[in-house]
Amino acid sequence: MFCKVVCFSIFGSIFLSLAHSQDEDAITKLQNAVLVLQHRVSVTEAQLEKTQTRLTQADVKLQQAEMNAAALKTQLAKEGKEIQRLKNSYTNNSGTTFVHWGRTSCPGTPSTTLVYSGAVGGTHYTSQGGAADYVCLHPNPQWNKYGNGGLSSSMYGAEYEQVDNLFGKKNAAKFHDNDVVCAVCHVASRSSQIMIPARRQCQSGWTKEYEGYLMTSYESHAGKKLFTCVDENPEVARGSFANKNGALMYRVIAQCGSLQCPNYVQGRELTCVVCTK
Repeated sequence: MFCKVVCFSIFGSIFLSLAHSQDEDAITKLQNAVLVLQHRVSVTEAQLEKTQTRLTQADVKLQQAEMNAAALKTQLAKEGKEIQRLKNSYTNNSGTTFVHWGRTSCPGTPSTTLVYSGAVGGTHYTSQGGAADYVCLHPNPQWNKYGNGGLSSSMYGAEYEQVDNLFGKKNAAKFHDNDVVCAVCHVASRSSQIMIPARRQCQSGWTKEYEGYLMTSYESHAGKKLFTCVDENPEVARGSFANKNGALMYRVIAQCGSLQCPNYVQGRELTCVVCTK
């Protein structure tokens, strides 16, 4: 009986010891497993944080890209409107041309370009026939069929005559009997042109190309010429000083009586302005 009690006690102690040892092993394993899980969680959280940072950066870049795209769309729309405006401008008006009398260059107004420059020509001041207008002759003529002789009308160069103080007293001798130059100009963005005599400024809404003085042939000469607006700061053809006459250009003065004075003044040289729109 005693052995049973003692044996039972010994075996119970051994069993409890084994059970306790197994529990400690299990706890240790659980603790190790928890540590591993905690490490994995930490790693995962770090990866998630990096991913979140990248997503945030990507979102910022996406927003910036969207803003840039919107700005580009706005700019593209503006450029498209401007292109359409220019197309309409060139489609609806093919531009206009004018002669810059007295100069070999065109005014520096927007969209104005030089077509060519040359010398002024016309019929002789004594001719009763021929043309009444001055023309801007190209410096390099191109010939076709021609015959030397027979009835014809003649083209002469034009000279400044009796300009007096029209272009300043110091320049009077410089221009008298010198040949008149010219330039043909094209304006791409405007479709109409006018010459306004007795004015130095254009009407509202018109672009001033240049101003000058009204000139034509002498009133007692047989050859009649159209009124022409010569630039207020004219040039002459180089080496052209010679009294060869030909087509002549004189200043134009106001004569009271049939002209209303005022506002016109007897004997004053008439100004002029060339305008485009």
